[in-house]
Amino acid sequence: MKLASRKNHLSILVILILCTGLSLTLLPEEQSASANYSASYLGIQEYSSPPDAKEFTLKDAANKKVNLKDFRGKVIMLNFWATWCGPCRDEMSSMEKLYRQFKEKGFVILAVASGEDLNSVNKFMKQYNLTFPALIDSDYKVTDNYKVWALPTTYFINPKGQIIGKAQGGRDWDTKQANQYITSLLN
Repeated sequence: MKLASRKNHLSILVILILCTGLSLTLLPEEQSASANYSASYLGIQEYSSPPDAKEFTLKDAANKKVNLKDFRGKVIMLNFWATWCGPCRDEMSSMEKLYRQFKEKGFVILAVASGEDLNSVNKFMKQYNLTFPALIDSDYKVTDNYKVWALPTTYFINPKGQIIGKAQGGRDWDTKQANQYITSLLN
């Protein structure tokens, strides 16, 4: 009788420990539910095993060299675009609003101009009043290295330098869901 009672107590204890552990592992998912919804709403494909972002160095619109690793520790929105791309043009003003809202909080946009030259990019950035960094990938090396086959394509990189999400096609980044998504990445 004592042995059966001990087994019952042990079984109950094991179940309680398992339930406690299970609830603790579910807690972070509950906290990021709005981030998951926001990513889904925005059409962002999230990676369950984030790969490391591929390092690169490009010149910016001021003709200065910029390296991706210079932004380690920040959340990066790496956007591939071109001046001739209609959906790219359409999303730029909403990207600017997102950038201005979060740039002081550890968020940066790096807009990689695929197949473009310095003069075209500078003219475009002035025309649209864009202040986030534009990088020139005139020979498509970085674009190809990131396997971009459609413009715009946007990658999200966490502070550790890992790609955590990808969005293909243009979107409105000036939305509640975009704000929630960026906020979740910064926290």
